[in-house]
Amino acid sequence: MSDTVGSLVDKLFTVDSKMWNNQEFLHQIRRMNFTQFQSGFLDRIDSKRKLFDNLQKCCNLNMQRTRLIMEIDRLLIKLVEAGLAGRDLHTPEFEIDSHKTF
Repeated sequence: MSDTVGSLVDKLFTVDSKMWNNQEFLHQIRRMNFTQFQSGFLDRIDSKRKLFDNLQKCCNLNMQRTRLIMEIDRLLIKLVEAGLAGRDLHTPEFEIDSHKTF
């Protein structure tokens, strides 16, 4: 299945929502001093694991978000150029491979 601009934008909103929810812990950390951070995230193995998992998910979602934005940009440029050249925009040429959201 190929993606359209609309489906890519929908996936981008989904990734942005997941990023928003996953980054809530960063706002907690921002308000902590180092001692609070250490006791909240570094003193126990399960807390360290949760911090690592959240940071890794933030990185993965951010990379996915960047790829989606770049793909939307490429498709929009391609559509505008083809439209200005008077070409038919309703062809498989203007569909792209599907992206999976995490």
